Amino acid sequence: MVALARSTTEFLLILLAAWLATGLTLAVVMGRRGHGAFQWFFLGAVLGPLALPLAWSSIRDEGGASARPLATGAPSSGSIDVLVGIDGSAEAADALRVAIQVVGANIGRLTLASVVTFDETSAQARKDEERAAGILETAANSIEDLDPGRVVLSGKPADALVRYASEGGYDVLAIGRHGRGASKALLGSTAARAADGPIPTLIV
Repeated sequence: MVALARSTTEFLLILLAAWLATGLTLAVVMGRRGHGAFQWFFLGAVLGPLALPLAWSSIRDEGGASARPLATGAPSSGSIDVLVGIDGSAEAADALRVAIQVVGANIGRLTLASVVTFDETSAQARKDEERAAGILETAANSIEDLDPGRVVLSGKPADALVRYASEGGYDVLAIGRHGRGASKALLGSTAARAADGPIPTLIV
């Protein structure tokens, strides 16, 4: 009887470990793909392997990531269209400032973009979108004599920015060398990935 109880306990502990491992794995994998890491950890920890089909379905739907314009802005008379990635970091603010200085009077469209999770229906995603809108508004208000457009993208930051710049016909993408919370020692992953993309990228 004792042996049976012990084996049952061991089985339940192994099952619990497997469920938690599924949650951690989904949090890491989905988080790196631009989804809500906490949401996927919770799903994996509760549903275990049953959450895997949900994750696969979300990955297949990534191509349909949306862009939610907040303001179209007024284009200037120049011919160079610039997209700037804004995340609230000092580096992103520097990227915006330097892009305006470098392009100068040649700026045509100037659009500020922030990126949030793919998982638009989650409560955290809605909070992230509201926060992104506030960050974009603050950045837009910091610019004199220009009326930039503002857009919230969804997905992995580098991929979302490069895709939007390419589809929108932008000539230059400007981003900070490091995002919020990134190490100062190495080129941030978003900047590194964007630099390898098809759009000329100004990294500040």
